[in-house]
Amino acid sequence: MTSGFFDQSRAAGGLSEARSCSGGQSNERRIVLLDWVAALALTAVGAALASFLAGGLPAIGIDDAAITRSYAENLANGLGYVYNAGGERVEGSTSFLWTMMVAFLYWLTPEPEILVLLLAGLMTAFAVFNVFQLCRALSERLRASPQISVAALWVALLGSPGYFLWSVWSMMEVALWSCMVMLLVRQLIGCVEAGPKSGAALSFGTLVPAIALPLSRPEGVAVSVGIIALGTLLDRRLRLPGLILMSASLSAFAAVTLFRIWYFGQPFPNTFYAKVSSDRMQDLIDGLKYANRFVLRAPFVEVFIVAWVAAATWGIQRAYKGVPGSRGLLVGAAAVFGFLAIYACLGGDHFALWRFYQPVVPLVPVAFAIGIALLFRILPLGAAARTGTLSISIVAAATYVLIGSMQYRVNRFDVTKEFRLNQQGIEFGTYLNEVSPRPSIGVGPAGGIALGYDGYIYDLLGLNWVEMAHANPVKVGMRNHASFDKPTFWQYSPDVIANFNRPCTEGGTQQYWASNDDAFGGLFGDAEFRRRYRPVLFRQQSKCWPGFATPEWLEMATHDPSLTVMEWSDIVILR
Repeated sequence: MTSGFFDQSRAAGGLSEARSCSGGQSNERRIVLLDWVAALALTAVGAALASFLAGGLPAIGIDDAAITRSYAENLANGLGYVYNAGGERVEGSTSFLWTMMVAFLYWLTPEPEILVLLLAGLMTAFAVFNVFQLCRALSERLRASPQISVAALWVALLGSPGYFLWSVWSMMEVALWSCMVMLLVRQLIGCVEAGPKSGAALSFGTLVPAIALPLSRPEGVAVSVGIIALGTLLDRRLRLPGLILMSASLSAFAAVTLFRIWYFGQPFPNTFYAKVSSDRMQDLIDGLKYANRFVLRAPFVEVFIVAWVAAATWGIQRAYKGVPGSRGLLVGAAAVFGFLAIYACLGGDHFALWRFYQPVVPLVPVAFAIGIALLFRILPLGAAARTGTLSISIVAAATYVLIGSMQYRVNRFDVTKEFRLNQQGIEFGTYLNEVSPRPSIGVGPAGGIALGYDGYIYDLLGLNWVEMAHANPVKVGMRNHASFDKPTFWQYSPDVIANFNRPCTEGGTQQYWASNDDAFGGLFGDAEFRRRYRPVLFRQQSKCWPGFATPEWLEMATHDPSLTVMEWSDIVILR
């Protein structure tokens, strides 16, 4: 049984009371330093591997991250929490805290891309460090070699380049989300596993993630309160500090919710209304499919999940007796399975490599890594046996990393297209700034274009447009891209519909695949649309972007030599 949470002086040292053999403060500092070096090295190598296997990743983030950056830039420039300068108040960036952090970087410099990547890299390394620390502590409690378990975990994460893609390169809130979850799990494991001499004070290292998680994403309150509540159930001495922590987490959630209602007029980010259907059964079905694909298709995840099931089963049978390691394993298992359940209920998303599950990826192999260390404990200790075991381990590790890298490599086009969307939007927006008169535009991909274009942008998918997001509560169509509503579109009729993410075609015609129009409900073939819009090409030297424009705007812009007006007979829809 434990007496409470770590005090602040012990938080930095990392789970020393949970270890059966600490070796003194100097040894503790040496271990912390070793884990930090290992975490930083893994993050650097993992990020480099993710970029190399994808054929090189630009330091601009993905298109969705550019949406957050556009809000952050407007905040830093004193324009408010808005997508369009002077436009409606709308929260198209799901992570409130990450937006504030990026806004601070924009306040420091108008070009913060490198700073954003460095911040994401440091938070990723901190997430990995926390997992190394909790893996080491659990291994010692279970009388397994912490060196072997941490080494196995290092290899397991190296074989997951998708984690470093999403956590470092994407510029999304994944790094923040991951490091706060890992910190909270590490601290809770320390609490339920600590000896009777542990202090009763609340830990700064536990209070920070408890508050930060609800500010990072709305579902963070479920993660935070759920893990802390489990800790109070596992150890009654944690009930008072646990109650305080849960109150802090709920207060943070209430505060950001009240702010949203006051500032935006709605309790959740606009992305929630644009992506999540009011048909909860359909959300659950889609989400269960999403979770199932992650478990069965991500390399070796099914093996890691089986390891956690075994660990949780063992822990449940022994936790009430206070068997060392049992309660800590239950906390870790709850975090893994809780993450799977939350996003199954929310319906998942459309991004490659299961973006929603990436924040918890560092924790997923922990039970397996500890199992490897326990296996080594029972292996024969002869010199020949050790040599053979080492050789087999090296081959197995190399094979594992190769398989994980191959799976990532196969998905490289789905990965790089998100960066390409951002670049295409920035380039087209920069060009369009020079067109006169500057049109209002309707777009699908809404990130890079917001960074590049200074005119008014209508997000036709509703992520950054309140009225469009709320027009159809029941979402039918493409996952996360089913909010387009024709009556709302016709009410505003943007001057230009920008298809900058589609290539121009040769031979005097412009070709579109029918699927290009799926998110817009067949708008391109709509008779009313063809009556009120004309197909156009925008050209700048060797670059060309197709689109559609209203005749009224074209009359004012016909003197622009970069515009080519086409006939509808020149448009070919491929099926």
